[in-house]
Amino acid sequence: MNPRNFCFAALLVTLASGIAAAGQEPAPPPPPDAAVSPTSQQPPVTFRAEVNYVEVDARVVDAQGRFVAELTQKDFQVFEDGKPQQVTAFSLVNIPLARAERPLFASKPIEPDVQTNLAFDGRVYVLVLDDLHTQPLRSALVKAQARRFIERYVGANDLAAVVHVSGRGDAGQEFTGNAQLLLAAVDKFMGRKIRSSVMERIDEEQRTRGLRQQGDPITDSRDQERTFEARNALSTLKSLAEYLGNVRGRRKALVLFSEGIYYDINHPFANQGATTIIDATREAIAAATRANVAIYGIDPRGLTNAGVDTEIQDLSADPTLNLGTSALQNELRLSQDSLRVLADETGGFAAVNSNDFNTAFQRIVDDNSSYYLLGYYPANDRRDGRLRKIEVRVNRPGVTVRARKGYVAPRGRAQSPSSPAPTTPRRSCARR
Repeated sequence: MNPRNFCFAALLVTLASGIAAAGQEPAPPPPPDAAVSPTSQQPPVTFRAEVNYVEVDARVVDAQGRFVAELTQKDFQVFEDGKPQQVTAFSLVNIPLARAERPLFASKPIEPDVQTNLAFDGRVYVLVLDDLHTQPLRSALVKAQARRFIERYVGANDLAAVVHVSGRGDAGQEFTGNAQLLLAAVDKFMGRKIRSSVMERIDEEQRTRGLRQQGDPITDSRDQERTFEARNALSTLKSLAEYLGNVRGRRKALVLFSEGIYYDINHPFANQGATTIIDATREAIAAATRANVAIYGIDPRGLTNAGVDTEIQDLSADPTLNLGTSALQNELRLSQDSLRVLADETGGFAAVNSNDFNTAFQRIVDDNSSYYLLGYYPANDRRDGRLRKIEVRVNRPGVTVRARKGYVAPRGRAQSPSSPAPTTPRRSCARR
């Protein structure tokens, strides 16, 4: 698989299906004594080898929310676990949003059916469609919002891929700049979320009413299936983040369209898979932070409440059973919190309980269009798998810095890189 041809991105779909693939080893980042990239030169997209190198992007805005573009390396300080780090790579990334040209005789731009050797200079998006956690009847909502993002917010100079969380190889789309191919992959989406845990327990309560001993728990008969699908979704996010970690010089965005992973991790004895879900969440976040990948959670339901799923009132006269509307509201809150956690810990944000998708999508574009890219070799090079806290400071009053909070150090022995060669991915316009 040769990175010189941008069809390397087909690996994204196979990763989502759990299939491993091998690739050419990339070029390592510059050594500590290398010249710092000037802010006037946008960094190329490159591939890295397994080296002790951390890349963090920082978006600096003023009090009005406008990006501050005139800063230099001297204006920044990077701290890891409270200790200052020496920044060895510094660049300003400022990517315009290019629009495809439309011929006078056509109602929309014509997608080319050939490949080009033009170097890629846009944003990197992976649209992750969580069919495992979307109710089938709400599939149209996911497709509508994903289509809106592609049609209005993915520029002609951007590359995007579509991955279905369940691993459907026939439905995904590798990296491309062809909007029609991306839209075709989105149109194949179909949610397959299993029934609410609260509703399953309500059925169990009705079946066993009068037969249970006092104090007997009311269990969810589909708990193991629920655990399996939650773990699969998080494993897909982890695999995608690990692959994108090979790309340097750009902020990478996973745009996750999902109703969120509902799992009550606060009651591990009643929910046997709680520990598994907690561990899988940590692993997904760890992979994303190591790879400098931001996750953006988009709940396609928009403004909603527990009444969206069902119109139950208080089904049980016994309030200790917790099977009324409060239980459904708690289920909704937990699912939205899962999106918030994934986003907050990776430098993204979650758009939940809101119908203003346009503002959320524009904010994603802004986050991935203008930012400062800083790289450093951490003083602490231990591979102990522990959290390293990152803080980016700017010695400019009245500005706000948005950067990821940290990363999880790798664990185990470092891989031995083979002889690398510098590469820059090429843009693939279409594949027929």
